[in-house]
Amino acid sequence: MRQRRSSVRYRVRYRVRSLQRIAFAVALCAAPAASRAQGGLSTEGALFLLVPVGARAVGLGQAVVASDVGSESIWANPAGLARLTKNELSINHSQTVVATGDALNIVVPAGKAGVIAASAYLMNYGQQQATDQFGATGTIYPRSYVIAASYAATIGSRVSAGVTYKFIQERVDCSGTCGNIPAFSASTNALDLGVQAIVDKDRRLTVGLDIRDAGLKLQVNDAPQSDPLPTRIHLGAQYLVPGIERSIPDGELRVSAEVVENASLGAAAFRAGGELVYRKLFFLRLGVAGGSGDGASAAVGLGVKRGGISMDFARGFGGFSSDAGKPPTYLTLRFQF
Repeated sequence: MRQRRSSVRYRVRYRVRSLQRIAFAVALCAAPAASRAQGGLSTEGALFLLVPVGARAVGLGQAVVASDVGSESIWANPAGLARLTKNELSINHSQTVVATGDALNIVVPAGKAGVIAASAYLMNYGQQQATDQFGATGTIYPRSYVIAASYAATIGSRVSAGVTYKFIQERVDCSGTCGNIPAFSASTNALDLGVQAIVDKDRRLTVGLDIRDAGLKLQVNDAPQSDPLPTRIHLGAQYLVPGIERSIPDGELRVSAEVVENASLGAAAFRAGGELVYRKLFFLRLGVAGGSGDGASAAVGLGVKRGGISMDFARGFGGFSSDAGKPPTYLTLRFQF
């Protein structure tokens, strides 16, 4: 039997509203000004991929394309995994006004064969009620998922390269009776390709390049409704400042900066950060971030390490989430063994 036109329109409108609920607040801050100037909300799909993963990266203003941030490199630049020598398990939690994010990362060095890593990431947007004229009939659950696998290796003593494969899915599930509200899922695949190189004789300056989230369009319903992924090109550097140990015994200071290019629009954002380390046990981080998916324009981070256990905390400032009374907050627990 042929569907009524009004029923089809309802389903399409609901699917669009569901995705907008997932992405709208993120897109307001994550899409560069050039995107908004071209007529409203960004047309990219899976905008949750722009939200950072990991407290170390957030505390540095996400300027980490040339940095070693441990297992967080799965999401920052897979080339950063290549120089890890210990197994690492990390649990990452984030909270913004839009959603709660949780990621489990594991890294396994394989000697001369390189480093392999894997991660599972869930973005939880809460739940909402399905209703009819008599009241609530069911519960709608919008979620986003990523399953990631990485490989990285060194090339000589100065260059490292890495790749991350991502399976990406956005879905809306329903429990109870949801009437005409359809459950659905949309999935696609993407790659991150990264490289890092130490470029000076004192091994203080590292440059990095990462092409992030390059892949097939996210098809929600049919081909005309598919959206491109938020592909970004990250180019930056990290510098280990000399002479800090004279003022702070066993101290280190690293500064970093990067430019994030929106390949489809030609718009760029700038990020910068710094990390002060004391005895490799205590860490203070500050950063500023343009084009951040959590809406923050600045961040501060703290870290402490004892033995093989580390805890890192970061909080963002500015943007819609802070304005709504819930500043972006990140917590990472790392276990090296």
